[in-house]
Amino acid sequence: MVSNIESHPKAGGRCVALFPGAFRPPHAAHYTAVVDLVTRPEVDEVVIIITNRHRNIPGTTKVLDTDVAEQIWRIFVQGLANVRIETAPGSGVKHAFSYLDRVEYGDSILFCLGETDFGEGDTRFENLTELAARKGVNASVIVAPTGNLSVRATALRACLVKKDTGKAIFMSAMPAHLSRPQHEEIWQICQSSMKNLGTVTLHKVRVNLKSAGFECVNVDAVKHGKPDEVYRVQLTDSARYFVKYANDTVKAARLTDPLSLKPRQRLSVERRAIKWLRANVQDDTELPNVVYFDKANKILMLSEVCPGCDSLAHHLEQGVFDASVARRATRFMAKCHKAPRRVSPLWGNQASDINHWQSMLTLRLANNDWDKLPEQVQSNLTSLHQASDAARINGFMHLDFCPKNVLVNKEHIGIIDLEFSSSIGDPAYDLGFFLGHYVIAGICASKPVACQEMLREALSTYQKAIMPSWPTISPRVVAFVGATILYCCAEKTGNETATRSLMSTGYKLLSIKPHNIERVDTLLCDAVAGRLNQTV
Repeated sequence: MVSNIESHPKAGGRCVALFPGAFRPPHAAHYTAVVDLVTRPEVDEVVIIITNRHRNIPGTTKVLDTDVAEQIWRIFVQGLANVRIETAPGSGVKHAFSYLDRVEYGDSILFCLGETDFGEGDTRFENLTELAARKGVNASVIVAPTGNLSVRATALRACLVKKDTGKAIFMSAMPAHLSRPQHEEIWQICQSSMKNLGTVTLHKVRVNLKSAGFECVNVDAVKHGKPDEVYRVQLTDSARYFVKYANDTVKAARLTDPLSLKPRQRLSVERRAIKWLRANVQDDTELPNVVYFDKANKILMLSEVCPGCDSLAHHLEQGVFDASVARRATRFMAKCHKAPRRVSPLWGNQASDINHWQSMLTLRLANNDWDKLPEQVQSNLTSLHQASDAARINGFMHLDFCPKNVLVNKEHIGIIDLEFSSSIGDPAYDLGFFLGHYVIAGICASKPVACQEMLREALSTYQKAIMPSWPTISPRVVAFVGATILYCCAEKTGNETATRSLMSTGYKLLSIKPHNIERVDTLLCDAVAGRLNQTV
């Protein structure tokens, strides 16, 4: 917690006030804080430090980059003496800390924090006083005085795509001392500076890899248009890797927001997950290797898995149901669930892993256009949610084990995208989520016999490998298959007739009471063959 909130009196040395932030865009509250710092008698210089991380325009894949903040700040501070503007190479706070080595012995530094960060007890400044004392510098943290102006830069970015109504709100948040032409200039700076997210992050990935010694021949997004794109990288030696980047994500990034950037911690989670699996699950399943990990700049480079292969999702779209692939996948899953030793937390501590597991459970069960579902279906989803959370155990849970994350070649399979993994969860979740995609594919491809064979092989393999735990897992598997069907129908648009048929199947599978489930494979095979009662 930050506790040292008052500035120290000047005692012979210089006093530098540092104001770090993203400032996308800067606004009246920011300007008020700078004016307050400038007018403090003990302050000799104010340094505005701009974080070198872009910020997204809510509801879009556009961003504002560093140059926007710098241009607008220069308009704001015209006429203010002893104010400098710097752009940090990365984190603004980290750059501010570098001033402990840049000032002279006996100088003072004021670290200016926003009210929200200060109120939450920003842990980044926990050791500030002790560190500064060792360097002979007097340092303290103060709250940025905003003059009771409650303005959020995120809301102002949202105004940029709301035309006239957004412009009026945006203008009202600018400092009052600016002229009308200056207001217009700032608006135009923001309008003309909105950049495509993929273009900005692609450039940053190139720059960071080059600084790490990787000479890239080509860098391109695996799937264009995603906010959290994965990049395919080819080096000068022709080696190919995959890179994930998360350095620009804000702390508030949400798992359920489809336009949100990748939460930074997910890269560390994937790295830990790969390390644990390689050490504890002996299997012929191919996993990525961690080639390079930059914790500071949030970059993870992984080796290519099953080069040249297609995903299982592609196979299913082509109507290919290979029972041996399903057998390998569920055998690997069972080995993860039946871990040979306790799985250490992947998200930092047990409480964080539990919280992540519960977030994923909510994502799959309460994100299916909830209000549009019949009341009984909502009740069944709630019951499954409660039963699954109550049944959570320690084990390795992938939590996104679906066909797009399974790669297939002739000899074995590969598993990718481990960034959702957790040491806590319900095995029925992983199994039901995986099999639910098979049921959907079997119905859509009108290939019930091939799909049924695959389902029996998958369930038989998992059941044998997981025994004697199967009786405690099986009651929820069918319901999770039904929930997965509803989740996938909500995520995709397509043939309305096919969607209604799938939804009906999902409703029925959800409605089956756990104590009535004797043979999971029989129920799922009936679902693929259309033998379930289609009335809700």
